[in-house]
Order: sequence, then C-alpha cells, then structure tokens
Amino acid sequence: MPLAARLKRLREIMVNPRTGTPYSLREAAAAISAAGTPITDAYLSLLETGDRRAVSLEKAIGIARFYGVPVEYLQEEPHTEIRDDVESRLALFEAILRAGAAQTWLRRAMELSPEGRRRIARLIEQERRDEGLLFDSDG
Repeated sequence: MPLAARLKRLREIMVNPRTGTPYSLREAAAAISAAGTPITDAYLSLLETGDRRAVSLEKAIGIARFYGVPVEYLQEEPHTEIRDDVESRLALFEAILRAGAAQTWLRRAMELSPEGRRRIARLIEQERRDEGLLFDSDG
C-alpha cells in the first residue's frame, strides 16, 4: 500500500475524541503541531494525495506519534513485519469501531499478536454478516 493510502487510512480510522468522527486534515495538522511538530493541513494533503511521496524525518516522527504507529510505517516501503503489525491493528480497530464495542475490549485486543488481531477482526466481520448486520460500505 503506498504511503498516501496508508496516511489517508490512518486519518480516516482514527477518531477525534471530541467529535466522535474521523480527524479532518485541519484537525490532524493542528493536533500534530500542538504536540510539537509544526505541520500544515496542506502538507498532509500533499502526502495523502501522493503529490508529495516522501515525508521528512521530523514530520514523520510527529505524524507517527500522533497516530500511535512506528515511524518506520511511514517509510516508502516499510518492513513487512512492521507493516503487517500496523495493518492488523488498524483492521481490528476498524472492526471494533464498526461493531460499536467498548474501548476496554480494544485495549485488550491490541495486546494480542498480529495474527490474533487479524483472527479477531475476521471473526467480528463474519459474525456481523451472519447476523445480517451489513455496513453501509458493504452494499
């Protein structure tokens, strides 16, 4: 998955606790800047659209800290183990958000291995399908 797609997915999955909705580019930039890494929504937009393919180390550290991922995940070609770990966490997080589960379960699930997180995410999705609980994006 290209860096642009990874960044967009991170922003769309991570929910702003004040609004309960995904962060906008402006909100993400403001939060990253407030944490000590000056960044603009325009810069984030360039990264997300792929118009800028590489992120500076300083900005990568701030973005990674904000999203709670290893900075290596923001490299053009992250190591397979790092990419798989982050992707499994995101898949699980997304499945739990969709299922409306409590944060306690999310914290417990994040302690599992990458394969364990993938299995849980698949189980949640399968159970929702079995119960006829399709998501808007599922058609």
